Amino acid sequence: MFHVEQLRRWVEILRQGASDLGVALSEAQVSDFVTYLRELTAWNQKINLTAMTDDKEIAVKHFLDSLACARALPSPQGASLLDIGSGAGLPGLPLKILHPELHLTLLEPSLKKTAFLRHLIGTLHVKDTEVISKRLQDFTRDPNAHGRFAYVMTRALSLSEILPFVRPVLAHQGRLILCRTKPLEPQIKLHGLQKTQEIGYTLPYGYGKRVLSMLTVVDGA
Repeated sequence: MFHVEQLRRWVEILRQGASDLGVALSEAQVSDFVTYLRELTAWNQKINLTAMTDDKEIAVKHFLDSLACARALPSPQGASLLDIGSGAGLPGLPLKILHPELHLTLLEPSLKKTAFLRHLIGTLHVKDTEVISKRLQDFTRDPNAHGRFAYVMTRALSLSEILPFVRPVLAHQGRLILCRTKPLEPQIKLHGLQKTQEIGYTLPYGYGKRVLSMLTVVDGA
């Protein structure tokens, strides 16, 4: 992967794909994603961070798909973002690379994965980013987490793992963002939340369609 010509092609895939999504990456941001890929590839040989081993697939389905989530963050300047079930740092760390001003918390119960996240944060010299090794159900019992986050996002958890538990950590008028492959079904129980918007988009290079489902707390619920 890391021969010069292969790396050049990978960078072009990333840069052009981001452009197709309406995202312009700086040289520094591209360099951060190259470092991210190197570390993810190296650590994935020791712990199970991702089932993907194809570099282009990682670029599109992990990095570009995460960057596409930025369209659900209308005001990232100084906002607090909780990434639930962050795993290899997705979508939180790509969004932090894109918007360094975000206050980012990565919630991941696996100690091995949180070790990778802390290593990557140090390697990238990312500031104002916290890693917490807990499940959402346990994290929401902490009074210090209540009302803390303007944005809560997940790519990993099922609806049953997040909807019954997430409300306490949302700030007033905070937004839950679900990264999905299809819109929410009308019959889904939303546990005091209401769907406010859904944004559909197509991943570059023919990798399929995605939907960002946005929910907020129902007033008085």
